Amino acid sequence: MKKKLLVSSMLMGFILLIFSNCAEDSNNKFNTNKPDEEEEQEPVVDNPDPVVVDARLPADVDSTYTITFEDNFNQAAGTLPDANKWQSKLPWGPAVIINKERQYYTDVLNGDTNAPNPFNFDGEHLIITAGLNSAEQVTATGQDYYSGVLSGAQSTPYRDGYIEAKIWFEPDVAGFWGAFWLLHRYYDYPNDTGANGISRTEIDWEFVRGPGGEFLGGPYATDRATMAYHYEDGQWSISRSGYRGKDNVPVSSVQCDGTVLNQNNGIGPATLPDGADFAGAWHRYGVWKTDNFIKWYLDGVMVASVCDPAIVSQLEMYPIINMAVGGNYPGPPDAADYPTSMLVDYICVWQPKS
Repeated sequence: MKKKLLVSSMLMGFILLIFSNCAEDSNNKFNTNKPDEEEEQEPVVDNPDPVVVDARLPADVDSTYTITFEDNFNQAAGTLPDANKWQSKLPWGPAVIINKERQYYTDVLNGDTNAPNPFNFDGEHLIITAGLNSAEQVTATGQDYYSGVLSGAQSTPYRDGYIEAKIWFEPDVAGFWGAFWLLHRYYDYPNDTGANGISRTEIDWEFVRGPGGEFLGGPYATDRATMAYHYEDGQWSISRSGYRGKDNVPVSSVQCDGTVLNQNNGIGPATLPDGADFAGAWHRYGVWKTDNFIKWYLDGVMVASVCDPAIVSQLEMYPIINMAVGGNYPGPPDAADYPTSMLVDYICVWQPKS
């Protein structure tokens, strides 16, 4: 009996020895470490400098575009806007009142003192303020409010490129009508009224709050931002109310995603998730324009477009930022809400490399 147990034990030990050797061979088979040999080194390759894409450019915008104009407004308090970059007036000047608006744009860069200076800086942002004029200022300007506008007519013409502004404006202000918009650079009031084959073109981002004006209804709230495109002196336009053709002749076109544009279907307005308010928060408003399309962007995402080259302006354009008060769109302001301010973090233009 003991002899059988001894044989069995010897046989079991022999089997365990075989399995042990197999396991060792298996481990060695998949073990790529060679402690006794010098490890092969990867060849060192000199990589070219990586292409740095501006994070502000939307993902679908041409990443080869470069900045051709930039103002970060990091000026000290008490200074004026950079006169090498901006004009503090619209092309037609403060004497011409449009849309029945009630503000006077103080042309501080030309020494205008008829109304208060609407511009200031905090070291990081441009601050545009709209407020009430004094009795003497009402007499001098003909308007009961003052405000500010900056126009890049001479410094920022562009035809093919992306332009963006980062903007904040105050909530719950009645009669507020802020805008970041583009106008063609050939406007010269009163000589150029669309003659000589030059048709005035305008591309708009608008921020409006008010009970509604005389012609454009209402009420308007800042839980939406509107876009518009006007061509041939506004004889036709595309906005949230639809595509209005010349002489109101029915017309149609498409957005870049195939969405139909006609007299019943327009563009926008843009809204935020959960119906959040644009006012009181920073947002980026952009436009990508080429000779083939116009696209509007909110915080880097396209929200509207016009994709018919036949109706896309082939003219150079430039940016304008302003804060209007009252008029046909927002309706009457509430004096208790003023002064109020709109802040701008930056305005940049990206264009193709020349």
